[in-house]
Amino acid sequence: MPLDPKIAELLSTIPTPEVTSDPLQHRAMERMTMNTLAAQLAEPYPSDVHRTSVTIPVIDGEIELLIYVPPTAGPHPGFISFFGGGFRGGSVHYDYVDGTCRERCLGANVVVVSVGYRLAPERKFPSAVRDGYAALEWVANNASRLKIQPDALMIGGQSSGGNIAAAVALWSRDQHGPTLALQVLEVPALDLTGQTNLTEYGTGFLFETAEFEQIQLDLFAGPDDAHSPYASPILATDLRDLPPALILAAEYDLLRGGADRYAERLRAAGVAVDYRVAPGQIHASPLMTSALEAARTWRDTVIAALKGASGTQKAAA
Repeated sequence: MPLDPKIAELLSTIPTPEVTSDPLQHRAMERMTMNTLAAQLAEPYPSDVHRTSVTIPVIDGEIELLIYVPPTAGPHPGFISFFGGGFRGGSVHYDYVDGTCRERCLGANVVVVSVGYRLAPERKFPSAVRDGYAALEWVANNASRLKIQPDALMIGGQSSGGNIAAAVALWSRDQHGPTLALQVLEVPALDLTGQTNLTEYGTGFLFETAEFEQIQLDLFAGPDDAHSPYASPILATDLRDLPPALILAAEYDLLRGGADRYAERLRAAGVAVDYRVAPGQIHASPLMTSALEAARTWRDTVIAALKGASGTQKAAA
């Protein structure tokens, strides 16, 4: 399908993102860009959600979790969420990250736990995955305190967060950790070797090949790290017994090739997969809910999946 005309118009007004190896400069530019896009192109986010912050210990430090609780009486299903940002940026405190958590908390009637995993290059692979698994274990161990149903834990993320969610699901299976009811992978980076990247979409669509290559430089300490299944879940030799997956990709996204292949491999391993490609859309389309019908459909698809996997849809019927 041709590029969505609204996306084409938007791209004509936004300069190509500057790629820098300076992490502080990168994060400042990214935060300004993403918060500006959300302010201009996202629908207002709900406010009637209770949010608290906790700090939990992890290897060599600690991380922050933001916990979003719906106004209805619990216990509720739990959704552990990982923000995007190319492993080098992003934060649980970005406006659109906070707003998306609020939308899903209220829309799906679930407790959302947003994970403040630590970033590269200060923290190399597999730090983010270890942080993510520590968050999953902490939530599972504190389910009663959080008023979360322990048998209705779900996980998900966007872009690099989708990578972390998929890797944590693999890690939890391999470590016989908490059972997950669903994994939600949105425009996920599932192949950090770059072998499945669709290079025809690597320039001019906001997420660039140059940025992907900088991620590789910042994230990995050694040349073989990208080939670990916890860095590139698409390379795992065994994908059996993983949680059901909702995988959402954008047609004009450098990363779609990895999503295509991962969905195929999960199905071949007997994992239930709902794989959808948003036609005419780009990597950043999902946050543009006031501008794009496709973004609103995307949001509603995720909320419906969270309801369905957790059983809240049946309970409400």
